[in-house]
Amino acid sequence: QEADLPRIPVHPISYGVAVEILRNMAGPEAPLDWQGGLEITYHLGPGHTGQASGRTVRLVVNQDRVVRTTYNVIGTIKGAVEPDRYVILGNHRDAWVYGGVDPSSGTAVQLELARAMGKLKMEGWRPRRTIVFGSWGAEEYGLIGAVEFVEDYIRSLQERTVAY
Repeated sequence: QEADLPRIPVHPISYGVAVEILRNMAGPEAPLDWQGGLEITYHLGPGHTGQASGRTVRLVVNQDRVVRTTYNVIGTIKGAVEPDRYVILGNHRDAWVYGGVDPSSGTAVQLELARAMGKLKMEGWRPRRTIVFGSWGAEEYGLIGAVEFVEDYIRSLQERTVAY
């Protein structure tokens, strides 16, 4: 219960399914600050209108509520001129499903940057400021890896971070 995880069952659905459900919702019109970006009028429910009036939306979510271990992977290249100032490059590496591509482009860029800068460092180069590479775990479950890192180092991050 320490993690800020949803207390109600949630599950991602496709854009097409979401539009179909929202377009056909009955009930009073939703307040303006609840209106989303779709080209429909949002309603609060309950139930559905028109041909969808007999429909019931049923969502079954099967989850194993177990505690698992996750890891952040952190690498640094110490700065030569301002070592107490941080330029942070971060990306999560988990995805919703096996083979999911959500974090892959960012991970590829981050790994290539780390490889290239590591090679430059072996040739004697050092950056002006300290570069921190953060590979966050458990992003899809509530930004857990990045949040835990920030919570652990909040004071130094606030005082020393130049860019993220």
